[in-house]
Amino acid sequence: MSEVLSILKDAKKHILAGVSYLIPVVVVGGICCGLGVAFGGTAPWEAPGTPGYFFFILGKYGLNLMPAVISAFIAYSIADKVGIGPGLIIGQVAQDSGAGFIGGVLAGFFVGIVAYLMKKVRIPKNFNALWSIIVIPLCVTVVGAWLMQNLVAGVIVAFTDWLTVFFASLPTSAMALLGVVVGFFGSLDLGLFGNKALGAVPDAMWSTLDPNTGLPTMIAQHLRLIVATTCSIPPLVCAFSTFVRPKLFNAEEREAGKAALFLGIFAITEGAIPLALADKIVYAGCIFGTIVGCVLVAIFPNLGTLVNWGGLPNLAGQTNVPLTLLCWAIGIAAGVAFVCLLKKPSAENAVSSNAEVKVTEKGDEVDLNF
Repeated sequence: MSEVLSILKDAKKHILAGVSYLIPVVVVGGICCGLGVAFGGTAPWEAPGTPGYFFFILGKYGLNLMPAVISAFIAYSIADKVGIGPGLIIGQVAQDSGAGFIGGVLAGFFVGIVAYLMKKVRIPKNFNALWSIIVIPLCVTVVGAWLMQNLVAGVIVAFTDWLTVFFASLPTSAMALLGVVVGFFGSLDLGLFGNKALGAVPDAMWSTLDPNTGLPTMIAQHLRLIVATTCSIPPLVCAFSTFVRPKLFNAEEREAGKAALFLGIFAITEGAIPLALADKIVYAGCIFGTIVGCVLVAIFPNLGTLVNWGGLPNLAGQTNVPLTLLCWAIGIAAGVAFVCLLKKPSAENAVSSNAEVKVTEKGDEVDLNF
């Protein structure tokens, strides 16, 4: 029992391990879906043999792998290689039964914990290979698949259906409040676990498809875009603040601002950490700008994306690129204005400016600004 509690205590580590393997799959899948819509219009799946159809179907394959990949690599993080096979299979069962991303996460923990405990069973050395290659994967797969299909999936499907109806029924004022909440919590830890955990809500709704388009429902796409907004704005607020008012930052911080620009373009939120943690005003500016951007995206119900990532890659799957870019730009500008108006010069620059003092020694002026 203590071993199970230890695994659950490290749940964040195992989920982040799974997410690290999941990111390339969902980014490529989302971009390909976006390219399919760009080349093939609103219904590319209806035109086999066209570039739009090719890209869209390719993207669908990628997005449909989400539960299997997250399940397999959470299990791998817990139980090593013996968890990969059962994780992939039960994750795919979760996808096919409608349990989607949440089902994949639960499957990963089930497979990982059970496989880990079965590895601890003492057996004769002659049967070690048979135990790890056949017995453990087979038992875990059969039991896990049965539980997923007959018990877990039904609960998750009902929950995601409720989420879809709930968010779709929210008025504009409530969506604005949702933007405040998502913007605050999405930027609070600057791209770490809290930011990624927020993505679980649209991911959970991703398997609910609109029968008219074959795509995830518009509310799922809308929520995905709100969460994606939290990824790029903090590092870009840091970057543009160093460009607009460089005298507020020391040389090291200005260099960090250049790196934050590149990282922000590709929605690597951690690029804001060096500057945000060095000054509470910069940190607050990141949060403020993100909230503004998220509220603006939230109040336009026609905004959405198929790409499970932020920044430049997200543009390929958006429903309205110019309007989204405008919302992001206003959020960045608000954050930069907050920093530039309230931040005091860094200690290094303050010393440098105060050093421009001249004294007289034997009738000659000595400039102390070395």
